[in-house]
Amino acid sequence: MTASRQRRARHSARQHALQALYLHQFDEPALEEVDAWIAEQSTEFDRSYFDRLVRGIRGRQAELDTLCEPYLDRPLAQIDPVEHAILWIGCFELRYIPELDTPVILNEAVELAREFGAGESYRYINGVLDRLARTLVERSVSRERV
Repeated sequence: MTASRQRRARHSARQHALQALYLHQFDEPALEEVDAWIAEQSTEFDRSYFDRLVRGIRGRQAELDTLCEPYLDRPLAQIDPVEHAILWIGCFELRYIPELDTPVILNEAVELAREFGAGESYRYINGVLDRLARTLVERSVSRERV
């Protein structure tokens, strides 16, 4: 698989993960239901990366919320569900996927916000995740691989 095709497949995996995490915020469908729905949507995505994101995030939402809360300008309960799901993805990648470069993570989060978010939400997402990334580096928090 070419690098360009791999990037597109990963981006598509993030798009599908965003949709699954969005749904999860409202009615917590079983992973099997989400998997079946996603499988119907497309076959052109990195399925293993999608699984890594969704399964990793679903067990760590509270931790990921705690990571990003200091950088929010409003209570977490007031964050739009789409933005919340994008923040989960970005926070998870920053904390648990060390093989990804920070600029790639931030760029992908901004792209998701441009595609699915409201108006200027991409700026907000970028600001929150950029400050989190700097803090993680300053504190030398190791990025655990999951």
